Amino acid sequence: MSTSSTHPATDLRLRAVAWAVAAQVWPLLALAAVFQAMALAWLAKSGDPVPTTLAWQLSTKPAALGLAASFALHESAHVAALRRIATVTHITLERTAWRTSLIPRGEMTARQTATVAAAGPLACAATGALLWFSGLDRPLSYWYAAHVVFLLPPFGDGRALWRSVRTTQRTKTS
Repeated sequence: MSTSSTHPATDLRLRAVAWAVAAQVWPLLALAAVFQAMALAWLAKSGDPVPTTLAWQLSTKPAALGLAASFALHESAHVAALRRIATVTHITLERTAWRTSLIPRGEMTARQTATVAAAGPLACAATGALLWFSGLDRPLSYWYAAHVVFLLPPFGDGRALWRSVRTTQRTKTS
């Protein structure tokens, strides 16, 4: 299954990106919601809060705030960076069975490409650092901090970053 939609760069709303990410992982979010609803029903019937706490900590929080929210932030940061580039005219939001991607249409310099590629992982890493150092939610911070792995060459952001660095090095030596 693959879906895509192309938008003028200035018209792609961050809400649309967040919904695309949520649609990507909807089965996991639905399962977490079922567990949470069952736990809340048990709480209402018995007064026992333990299943509610467990459902939140083991399924709902990681699925919604860890996975879905961190990827929504990641992709939204790419959009925010792309919107600042006047030569990017359109952005295609593509969703396949395993990933949500943004494909810019237009021209970008190597430096702009590197900035856009790094924007998503670094926004998540900054959020992870904020969660960690503020003490707000250290376990959740790992979900966000883990996005730095996407700067490695096996991943799309890492490949774009690597290509842009290599292009910049070639132009400096020429």
